[in-house]
Amino acid sequence: MRLAMLGTVCVLAFGAPATGQHSTIPSSQARAFMGTWTFAMTNPPMSEQTINIWDKDGVVGASLQVGKFPPPNDITGIFKDGDVLVLTTTLRENGAPIWAVIALTVDGDTMNMAQMLQHSQTIKRGTAQKRAGL
Repeated sequence: MRLAMLGTVCVLAFGAPATGQHSTIPSSQARAFMGTWTFAMTNPPMSEQTINIWDKDGVVGASLQVGKFPPPNDITGIFKDGDVLVLTTTLRENGAPIWAVIALTVDGDTMNMAQMLQHSQTIKRGTAQKRAGL
């Protein structure tokens, strides 16, 4: 069921040109996800990604930073399916744009990530603790 939903999100999010950051998810429905989360990625090992999720005029806004290289990428699609927050964005790989789909779940102060990148057969995974004070 979740894979079918993720496939649908990919088609919806990447079937048309990106039009900038867009979310219709009220911030009140994503409170557990709010904050700055730095993920220790298990695949690839020893890499890091930071996701920042905030209230943007009553709806959810988000960004993704891969490694320590600024600037963060704006998340262009935000969807919620039960306890899963799904983010979509465009990253650059070897100078070319590729799409990314990120599924997030929260368990207390821990967030889990599963990330699919265009042209990759690997699902990248990571775990994060919410940064203190956020």
